[in-house]
Amino acid sequence: MTEPLETMPCRLCGHDVPAGRFCGRCGARLVREQGAGPDWLRGNAFVAAPGENVLQPSLVSSLFPHLPRRSLSTFRVGLGLVFVLLVISCVFHWYIPMVAIATFAPLLLFVIYLTETGVLFDLPRRVWGVTVVLGVAVGLAWALLTAAIVKESYSLGLGTAVPTAVLVRDALVIPFGGLLVMQLPTVLVRLSRPPIRESLYGYAIGVLGATVFAVTVTMVRLVQEIDAGITISDQSVTDLLIEAGVRGLTMPLTAASVSGLVGIGLWYSRRPGVSRLRHLAAGGLVLVVVAAAYANVGLVEVLAIASELQLLVHIALALAAVVALRVGIQVAVLHEPQDPLHPELPILCPGCGHVVPDVAFCPACGVAEHTASRTSREARRRDRPHPSVELVEQ
Repeated sequence: MTEPLETMPCRLCGHDVPAGRFCGRCGARLVREQGAGPDWLRGNAFVAAPGENVLQPSLVSSLFPHLPRRSLSTFRVGLGLVFVLLVISCVFHWYIPMVAIATFAPLLLFVIYLTETGVLFDLPRRVWGVTVVLGVAVGLAWALLTAAIVKESYSLGLGTAVPTAVLVRDALVIPFGGLLVMQLPTVLVRLSRPPIRESLYGYAIGVLGATVFAVTVTMVRLVQEIDAGITISDQSVTDLLIEAGVRGLTMPLTAASVSGLVGIGLWYSRRPGVSRLRHLAAGGLVLVVVAAAYANVGLVEVLAIASELQLLVHIALALAAVVALRVGIQVAVLHEPQDPLHPELPILCPGCGHVVPDVAFCPACGVAEHTASRTSREARRRDRPHPSVELVEQ
């Protein structure tokens, strides 16, 4: 005979929920902890990786929020491999391989993530197809539209002084124009009314559209460089490493974070009773951080400062964009509508591996149900574990 479920009242939402560390309905800590920050943010337990602080710029859990705990280390190895390949390419002056790795590795990793987690199978093929086609079309149009400006800037290089008018154009108009245009695939897919409105699916669409856009623009501009007869034979290893860091690390991170945030915002809907003002304030703060990051990225590219310092600034701004993304994920997932609750039924938590009641947030570790794909949720509900098994998977 099944033992009755032990419950306790949530101090935040007031419902009786399964006993544990976190409320299964709203995700708040059932017992407030010092340093946890405001309850609406739950700052010391990220919804996709509760062992991490929301402000901790952890790349894997930020960029791949649907990953179960067992897959996190695999993707860390993947990111590390990309970094090593970039360094080797620079050391041996393999410019084309370096550009190819920096261009295609982010897209390849993200497609592997979509497949591994089952997110790819949750949405109709037409949604992904439209996203990719729009990313290519918009990227091609933007690259051709700005071809003359980019060709003019080829001769200016890192750290070269430029006229004020060119400075303003290259530092503000081009980066912000590219930022806005990059969001068109996400906006158009959202207008097509995709069947799933969970915010992390908007994140996936946003990142995929922006990554395809970036790949298209890079390939077109690389062809333009080759046609212009530009050579890189005289570049030092240091210069190549800096270019690889910007092309393959900081710019993809910044673009993914910004576009993911746009997707989250377009797909997000508030749960009844949730404060609109707090969300507007959080969204406004995130947008300010992102806008400042993009403005400074543009200025850093054209100001006459040491290239090593430019790379450090790029890294700092990319990490700031990742933190802004984490805040956006946290706020959206904590406060959007959740699946129907079935606290009387057991389910395996992908975050901590415990058998817990089937509720919106794991009572043991606080991971959100929406950080698992619908494919994963359905599979775990079809094959429910025995409730007497306390720990099934590490």
